[in-house]
Amino acid sequence: MSIRVGLIGLHRGVQVHLPAFKANSKYDLAAVCARTPGVAERVAAEHNVPYWYTDVRKLLAARLDLIAIASPPPTHAGYAAAALAAGKHVLLEVAYTSTAADARVLAEQARARGRVGAAAYGLRFVPTLRHVTNVLEQGVLGRLQLMHMDFYNDLLADAPDSYPWLWAGDHGGGIFANYLAHGLDLARRWFGPVAAVEATYATRTPRPRRSGDEHPAEDTGVVAVQFESGMLATFGFCAVVATRLNRLALHGAQGSLLVDNFGESAQLLSMGDDTPRPLFPPTVYLEETRGETGLLAGFPVLLDRLAAAITGEGSATDLPTLDEALEVQRVVDAARIAAREHRQVYLHEVG
Repeated sequence: MSIRVGLIGLHRGVQVHLPAFKANSKYDLAAVCARTPGVAERVAAEHNVPYWYTDVRKLLAARLDLIAIASPPPTHAGYAAAALAAGKHVLLEVAYTSTAADARVLAEQARARGRVGAAAYGLRFVPTLRHVTNVLEQGVLGRLQLMHMDFYNDLLADAPDSYPWLWAGDHGGGIFANYLAHGLDLARRWFGPVAAVEATYATRTPRPRRSGDEHPAEDTGVVAVQFESGMLATFGFCAVVATRLNRLALHGAQGSLLVDNFGESAQLLSMGDDTPRPLFPPTVYLEETRGETGLLAGFPVLLDRLAAAITGEGSATDLPTLDEALEVQRVVDAARIAAREHRQVYLHEVG
């Protein structure tokens, strides 16, 4: 029997979630929900979805198994808590929650009710980055020295008013929580628990402060993460520049790995060589994404893992659980504190 899905949030929900659920025979997209009048009805008619709602409470009362939450981040914790209380499984988009305290409540609630919860950290399932995980496990780079991730583009310079929630610094906004968190999720998988965080944030494009939001979110910044293993990772970002660059670099004693555009391509440079060589993922990984690469390529694979966790059929060992999402959110919170208080923040300080 198919897993009956209710989808909340029809912006990214229509772009990413809806086609992925429709394409997967394990799921039946049974209902959509949006608060703006007319949106849910239109999407349901265009995509042959049986039911539509403008009231989340009515959606949660329907006969559904899984609630996918792709609404703005400030709504995530409340919707997810209500869905879990209604006995549903949950999938939450990134940015995950507004605070680590919210994330902890969701993780504990899912365990208490025996429900499956996942965060949409799909980057871990992109074929090239799955292969990078294998390469690191094989020790090809030798002793790891440093990871660095860059994220530069004109996202907020081009259309600063298109993402109003992205400016809500106290409620899940900011570039680090919404984009670099995918790389942080990978780094935690590769290097283990985080020990301490330092950060410098800036808001280079002034935005009006919103009611109830004391701090405008960052559009520019640098975050340094120290892992308990001693490994270091740095993240640099600016969303108000003409340059468009996304690169993840891993440096070891015997070589470096350079991954571009969220896994669209990768190169391996061995120590002493002058020219890097392309790194190609195994065919089996590409088959799971139908040859697609890049950030969105991992989402359908994530849905397969989620279905396996819900039904108990197949492998779900690498599903990004709510417990893992909590740990990512703790680092996000630590970075906000570090930037505001101009100091190193140890992770044990964050709930």
